Amino acid sequence: MSHRRYTGSDAALAPALRGPSRCHRGRGAALRAFLAVPVGPPAHGLLAAHVERLRQRVAGVRWVDTATTHVTLHFFAELPLDRMDGVLEAVGAAAAREQPFTLRLGGLGSFPGGARARVLWIGLVEESAALAGLASAVRAAVARCGFEVDPRAFRPHVTLGRPTPHFDLGGWRSELAVPVELPAFTSDQVVLYESHNGYHARARIPFGVAAGRPGTGAAVTI
Repeated sequence: MSHRRYTGSDAALAPALRGPSRCHRGRGAALRAFLAVPVGPPAHGLLAAHVERLRQRVAGVRWVDTATTHVTLHFFAELPLDRMDGVLEAVGAAAAREQPFTLRLGGLGSFPGGARARVLWIGLVEESAALAGLASAVRAAVARCGFEVDPRAFRPHVTLGRPTPHFDLGGWRSELAVPVELPAFTSDQVVLYESHNGYHARARIPFGVAAGRPGTGAAVTI
């Protein structure tokens, strides 16, 4: 199956890509939300166990809820509810062109490095062209809906925790020296998460499902 992958420059420079959509509507109540690829089994459970190990060994960190570990594709500081369906429609069209692919998590790191770290993460064992293409397509879809997209290069990772002022840098550096590599898992969907008192899935957008096909839907709203 041939895949056309859209980039941020496509969204900015190719008006022909901007077909009719429900993206552009008035403002109203809004969500703090993001689009992401969830970590699936068997990696999900093993990652949860590793975060528990870190929790015991590295003090001064607000560790994530391991029920919703994920690779973020796009973050909305504000997603108006009356524009959510349009976003799901646009991202669903992008996801319809994708096929499931595998990812392998491994290697700890932080943004930035050292004592100034604000985010602790686990990365990918090797680069994934499929994931990079999905991120590009999702960002282009979001841009066509009129939202600002992060201009920085996509750096795939799974956030594990955020240091507090009492961060145990020595403990973290010890953990950085421990090799971490999890088994591969299959990515087959994009999830829209709401960020409010934790992360909550609002919609699941499966790969390879054509939007608008009778009896199907590109996004399953939860």
